[in-house]
Amino acid sequence: MKAYVLPSGKRIAPFGDPVSESMIGNERLADIQRRVMAAAGLEVIFVESVAEIMDRRFVLTYDDVFFTKRVFDDLMRQAKAGGGLRCGLPAESLLVKRTRPLQKLDEAEVDGEKLALYRLYVLEGDSVPGSEAELKQLMAAARPVRARFKEKVIGVPTPPNIVGYSHYDHPVTSSVVMEIGHWVHLLWANQLSIQIHWVETILGRKFWTAGRLLATGLGGLLSGARVPGFKWSAAKSFNRIGRNCDIHPTARLEFCQLGDNVRVGAYALVRGSLLGDNVQIEDRANVIFSVIGHDCFISKNSTLVFCAGYPEGDLCINGIQCTLFGRKVAMTSLVRVVDIKAKGEIQVLHEGELQPVGTNFLGACFGHEVFAGLDVTVQSGRAVPNGTVLVKDPDSILRSIPESAPTNTPVMIEGGTTVPVPTRETKANHTQKASRQRENKSNS
Repeated sequence: MKAYVLPSGKRIAPFGDPVSESMIGNERLADIQRRVMAAAGLEVIFVESVAEIMDRRFVLTYDDVFFTKRVFDDLMRQAKAGGGLRCGLPAESLLVKRTRPLQKLDEAEVDGEKLALYRLYVLEGDSVPGSEAELKQLMAAARPVRARFKEKVIGVPTPPNIVGYSHYDHPVTSSVVMEIGHWVHLLWANQLSIQIHWVETILGRKFWTAGRLLATGLGGLLSGARVPGFKWSAAKSFNRIGRNCDIHPTARLEFCQLGDNVRVGAYALVRGSLLGDNVQIEDRANVIFSVIGHDCFISKNSTLVFCAGYPEGDLCINGIQCTLFGRKVAMTSLVRVVDIKAKGEIQVLHEGELQPVGTNFLGACFGHEVFAGLDVTVQSGRAVPNGTVLVKDPDSILRSIPESAPTNTPVMIEGGTTVPVPTRETKANHTQKASRQRENKSNS
């Protein structure tokens, strides 16, 4: 059987890239689609129109649909009975609820369960579809089916007085389908890709997994503790390290997958993350549940949590969460991103208007080659366009110090130089002067 991938025409802002070029788990979306379907024995063909489809029975999807091996293999298993099928996931699952915002999904009820339906089909007709209309008829006739699905919900501790709840619920599953139409979808898909990689690694490398379990058991016994000992032994044992990596003896890696030529400095912590080739992590940096693209640089004392970065970025930020970084970004250590909204849902710009994304916990997105300098703060849910250079107000940076500057007296920076801190009297005079200037301007 052949699998055809049709173009959606989508480009993901602020990057401007075709959706097929989007990076998920350090792979292009098009490469993920090809890999998953080819592993099921299909010939994968990316086409420009329905006219290039030459089969009566075939798999059909679009270049914006992200799906995992577990979902696709089960769809193909169900397809053996014949007929057209459309892939669905339980609409009430945490995975679907969490990732559904900004996706326009159809629904159907199967065996009393409501399914969210995706544009992933097995189609079958009496003849080759000769037009868009004929293809749509086949798609409409496809029977909705529930893909093999099971999820475990884990609670990630959060500061309750800041975010409004004590735990952030996260779905753990490798049965994932999403239609990528926004940068938040890319961020969520990357966050999910970490566990997907691990499930596929464990199921596909059974001898390696057995060895890691043995190492975990020995480590737990030698630690002298029971449950905690085995837990932290497992965290340390389940790492996949690429070739020619240089990991400092004091660095700690837990449930990580590293590419080749990765460098991790002294006292760094890397937990539950995917690192591409040639990534450099300097001393005392923390990379937690994040996907870091190849050739990225993370400087001393940086902290990234639930983030994802395209290749070749400088991610030198001292504390940032739930943020997506484009290619060749330059983030300095005092960049700040607001990632919590005290009340209500965070909104993002989508299809020309601000729309809610179903959560109050989200950072921002920096486009390709963005530079963000000292003391730059970005609101949650915002996307910074490609090539933007963000800097601090020059008038708040001390550039010249007059020789007559008073000593032993508080001064502040104004207009790039030092001025005495105003008293209440001088503040009142300044306010009156500004008011007179506004009146004179209005009268003139």
